[in-house]
Amino acid sequence: MYKHIDHIALAVQDIEGAADFYRDVFQLDLIMGLSYPPDGVHTNLVFSLGPRNEIEFLGPLGENGFLVEFLRKHGEGFHHLALEVTDLERATSQLAQNGVRIFGGTRHKSMSFTFMHPASTLRVGMQLVQRKPQKPSRNPLIRGIHHVGIRTRSPAKGRDFLIRRLGAEMISDGQDRALDCVGERYRLGEAQFHLLYDFAGPAPGSRAEGLHYVAVKVDDLAQTIEHLKQFAIDPLEGWSDEKSVFLPADKMFGCLWRLIQV
Repeated sequence: MYKHIDHIALAVQDIEGAADFYRDVFQLDLIMGLSYPPDGVHTNLVFSLGPRNEIEFLGPLGENGFLVEFLRKHGEGFHHLALEVTDLERATSQLAQNGVRIFGGTRHKSMSFTFMHPASTLRVGMQLVQRKPQKPSRNPLIRGIHHVGIRTRSPAKGRDFLIRRLGAEMISDGQDRALDCVGERYRLGEAQFHLLYDFAGPAPGSRAEGLHYVAVKVDDLAQTIEHLKQFAIDPLEGWSDEKSVFLPADKMFGCLWRLIQV
């Protein structure tokens, strides 16, 4: 029923400026230009993030609305992730039966969405989406989403959500050496989640709970790092190695990214 992570959404103050920056830094292809959803309080646009994933930018319209409130409370950064499913009605019903709080849904163009309340999803904004096949995207730098890292204060609640409520399968556990914490890895369809807790020291990123980072795949990490230096973006020292690096959130509109060579 679950396929993969469909897209990651970023909340930003200046949507066009942020989108232009990410387009150049990650060499993204535009899929949907600037549009104005029916709610009248935000605007969005969408780029490819590899051949099967997308990145959505959300910007506020006016002085009120959900996005203004989010930015006021959390600042710029990751807003939500969307899981693609084969049967939205069935998946929504199953989550509700498992105790996940559902707070609405919508249909937009060729897509249907269900929204889950962050209080039920480890403080991670989550959607379910069912859509027609995505149009293919070309991307020479990013090869798609590898996994997302979710930070929690309660491993038991994390396992309860991922295994019992969402239906994910644990595939491994152990020490995440780069972050110096405990990491448990889960799979749901083709989506992978890393549950992170018991940090031995400080960690990159500012969120104590919720979506901590998004890991994306690259072919040549050294070459990618050289490309990023053109934009004054250097990997974070102390949390990077020869196979993966973290990019500073303050350079990436509040978002912590992990690049992984595959």
